[in-house]
Amino acid sequence: MRNTRKVTEEWVDGPRTFTVCDCKCGQEVYCTSTWANSCEGCGTEYNGSGQTLAPREQWGWETGEAWYDM
Repeated sequence: MRNTRKVTEEWVDGPRTFTVCDCKCGQEVYCTSTWANSCEGCGTEYNGSGQTLAPREQWGWETGEAWYDM
């Protein structure tokens, strides 16, 4: 897993704690979504814990699902 850390910021609806990870391209990725967070530098996606996700074209491969099934 990439270098990650927890950050707490004050948002309009109160404080939020989320993960910030260092992408392989050198950019910081703020993982504010628990689903998918894209790096602005290279497009690599991370989950809310900072783990690298497979490319979207591979999502559902293990289950036989396709994007149009969702």
